[in-house]
Amino acid sequence: MWNQSKDNIYVAGHRGLSSRFPENTLPSFQAALEAGLDMIELDVRMTKDDVLVVMHDDTVDRTTDGSGLIRSMTLEQVKALDAGIKFSEKFRGVRVPSLREFMELVKDAPQDFLIDFELKEYPVDGNEERAFRTADMVIAMAEEYGYGPRCVFNAFSAELLQYIFEKYNGK
Repeated sequence: MWNQSKDNIYVAGHRGLSSRFPENTLPSFQAALEAGLDMIELDVRMTKDDVLVVMHDDTVDRTTDGSGLIRSMTLEQVKALDAGIKFSEKFRGVRVPSLREFMELVKDAPQDFLIDFELKEYPVDGNEERAFRTADMVIAMAEEYGYGPRCVFNAFSAELLQYIFEKYNGK
C-alpha cells in the first residue's frame, strides 16, 4: 500500500490503521503492519492491577461497550469489554489489547519498523508514582523485546518526558 524512500518521510499509523479498524486494537495494528507503514503510534495506560493496556482515553466509554476509568478496572474487567462493536458490527468481539499482546504482534516486524508509545498516565494530582512507574514499565518491556532503538516515547507532560530523559540518560 505504501512505498517511499527511507531518506524522506516516515509514515505512522495513528492508533494503528484507525480509519478502517477500531483504534488501538490488534486488528488495527495488524492492518498497519500489512500496509507497510514505518511506524505505529499507540496509547498506553495502566489498569487497577498494574497491567499495561492499549487505550487512548482514561475511560473505556467511547471505544468499548463498557464504562468507567481504566485505572479503576482490572485487566480481567477491561478484557471483558467489546472494543470493536462501537466501530462496526463487523468487529464485534475485538478486545482491548494488553501492551504485551501488542509487543508480541510486532515482534516479527522489519528491524527498521518504529513504535511510538504515547504515555497517557501523567504525573499530576497525586498520580506521579503511577505515571513514572508506567513509563518505567513501558521502557522495560521495550528493552525486553529488544525494541529500544526503534522506540519513540511521547506524552503531553513535560515533567514525565524530563523524568524519562534524566533517568535513561537521554536514550
